[in-house]
Amino acid sequence: MSTPSGLDIERSSAAYDPEVATSASSRRLNRRGLERVRWSHDGTHPGSPFAWKVLRGMLRLSWFTQFRNREISGAETIDPERGLVALAWHTAGLVDPMVIVQSCEKRFIMVGRHDLMTRPIIGRWARSIGSQPVLRQREIDEGTTDADFAREINHRSLLTVAHTISGGHGCVIMPEGTSQINPRMMPLRSGPMRIALNAAAAAQARDRPLPSIRPVGLHFREAWKFRTDCYVEFGQEIPIDDIVDHEVVESLLEGEWTEPNFDSVNTLRNRIKESLDILTPDADDWDEFHSWSVISHIEKDAAKTPHDTWSSEVHGIRNVRDRIRSGKLNSEIMEPASRIQSILKSTSLDPRSVGAEGVRPPSPTRWFGAIFGLLLMLLSAPLAIFTLPQALLAWYIGNNSDEGLDARSTFHIMAVTFSPVLIWPYLIFAVSTGFLLIYTELITWQIITYSVICCIVMMPFLHISNLIFLRGYDAFFDFFTALSQLRLRRNNTGSKVNTIDFVTIATTGNATDFGDTTTVTEGGGACSSLLRGVFAGGSSPSYLNTIAFVTMETTGNASDFGDLTLARQSNNGTSNGHGGLA
Repeated sequence: MSTPSGLDIERSSAAYDPEVATSASSRRLNRRGLERVRWSHDGTHPGSPFAWKVLRGMLRLSWFTQFRNREISGAETIDPERGLVALAWHTAGLVDPMVIVQSCEKRFIMVGRHDLMTRPIIGRWARSIGSQPVLRQREIDEGTTDADFAREINHRSLLTVAHTISGGHGCVIMPEGTSQINPRMMPLRSGPMRIALNAAAAAQARDRPLPSIRPVGLHFREAWKFRTDCYVEFGQEIPIDDIVDHEVVESLLEGEWTEPNFDSVNTLRNRIKESLDILTPDADDWDEFHSWSVISHIEKDAAKTPHDTWSSEVHGIRNVRDRIRSGKLNSEIMEPASRIQSILKSTSLDPRSVGAEGVRPPSPTRWFGAIFGLLLMLLSAPLAIFTLPQALLAWYIGNNSDEGLDARSTFHIMAVTFSPVLIWPYLIFAVSTGFLLIYTELITWQIITYSVICCIVMMPFLHISNLIFLRGYDAFFDFFTALSQLRLRRNNTGSKVNTIDFVTIATTGNATDFGDTTTVTEGGGACSSLLRGVFAGGSSPSYLNTIAFVTMETTGNASDFGDLTLARQSNNGTSNGHGGLA
């Protein structure tokens, strides 16, 4: 069943919530601006190649500025000759498509909310790179637009996107249809599936290979924070060759949008949902996700293979999640993990601060890191101060936005991306012009010329100084994290983390034979470390003073360990991993 827009851009298994407030910007319709958007239905990209190259360069600068650590996997498997539909969950506003674009050497076409194409600054850039607007059903219901105009714009946009993909270009689509901060995907809209299916049909008509449908995992340590960690994970290709609707080919080539087969749309939606669920946190809430992280860190630390990258943490957390849900890991472990997570959260720490023996001791190098970081910031400050306006602007706009917490990261990355073009040159020009006016006797044209040259020369140095300042910033604030760890280790709350009996039962099921003890005994005691299990005393039939041990990593019979000070029966045992008591 179609909506009044004729597009059904929001059709899903669950309707949108009319009680959720839309932003003021989305309620302002600029018809003339939307009519100026570039479009193409012949398989070519509607945007400017030069504008795209400039944007990619700007995004590369923001890539290193916005994120402390950056990782990409799976991008090397993308075929440069095939169209690409990159599908990801939507958690950080415009940051999401930007990091996908940065992670893949392909020219993309974007689809976005109508007002993103008509805003004064971002709108000009969006139109220049060929981005396409959509008018959602809620805009019609709220009276922002009428159904006829929505149908005209939406059909034009979707045709442009489908044909562009068929020509070998890429497209980033967020199938949820809206950005959100929860760790579980919302119901998927049908629009992305219909675009993908019609792009495949158009490619087939042009005798080109079918586009690749790839789920993308977007992993941010804290998406709405500046200098967070980012990991972009391209998943396995989703098959589409068996559900391409051949009946829509002719109408697509004639410039008419025709809806693909409904069953094909649902089939593809189910495949996409299944693939994306794997690559997302897929937790009930963030506390559950961080509890999984606690378990993963403790397990890896106990195995002497601690996580050393954010991507390693992501895969470790996913492993814990899947084992708990499959019954391979005892779900009772969540209770102590949740308790540890709550303690860490209350002190502004994350699961990286906990290991197999409790709260990790802070590294001594953090003290030197604080001094080093402070020196880096002081040395780079004379040039890095030029970046202060962008930081203040992003902070102010992000904190006063009516679009939610996830919009903060959008304004951060927009400020970082566009400031080298919109802020830095004017600041450098103003400062250099003022200096030349005060301290030289140059005439006007000479001052202007030298100021322009100064802008060109100083821009790279400004960026480098900014990166140096941020490196110092990271090191300096790592010191405060170390202080928090130290305080937690020393107070009573920290002792609760250190003394929790954290037992991982790896698998459920019946017992299997491990081996034999050195002698048949009754009433003996036992204790263990991570390496050995130790058995002491008992009777056979007289009291024994023998101690035997097994190696935990491999099955086999017990070996002689030594003797007790006295022969004992019915004794208990305990250990701290280093020594045992009987």
